[in-house]
Amino acid sequence: MVTIDRIEKPLLNVGHYELYNLGFGDLKIRNNEWILDDSTRTNNGDMSKVIATVVQIAVLFLREHKDAILFFQGYWDSKSIKGGRNQRNLLYQRAIESNWEDFTNEFVIRGVISSKIIDYVNGDTYDEILIRCKI
Repeated sequence: MVTIDRIEKPLLNVGHYELYNLGFGDLKIRNNEWILDDSTRTNNGDMSKVIATVVQIAVLFLREHKDAILFFQGYWDSKSIKGGRNQRNLLYQRAIESNWEDFTNEFVIRGVISSKIIDYVNGDTYDEILIRCKI
């Protein structure tokens, strides 16, 4: 499941843009409610397909919402904590960097380090990633 939710009171200053959180994961029932569980590691070999689907949804959303910025960061699971690096962020960054030319033709990509928004540089590591359409 993929969700895109508006962040009502963003901690980052994104100017006149509206900030949205992009999340994805497994749909599960918890306390008799359906929830998105982004902490699951299924390891069933379909990560490339999942990431491609999430990217398609994100692209469609951004094309329809020119005043939006998508915010995303990987879930800090036990593997990330043990290694001291957010493994899911690294996965997302590899997806961005392997499609850099296509993405940067249409989108502006920024990184966030210690709550500071900076230009995205391939190979650097970020706490969060922000993407918006070029206007």
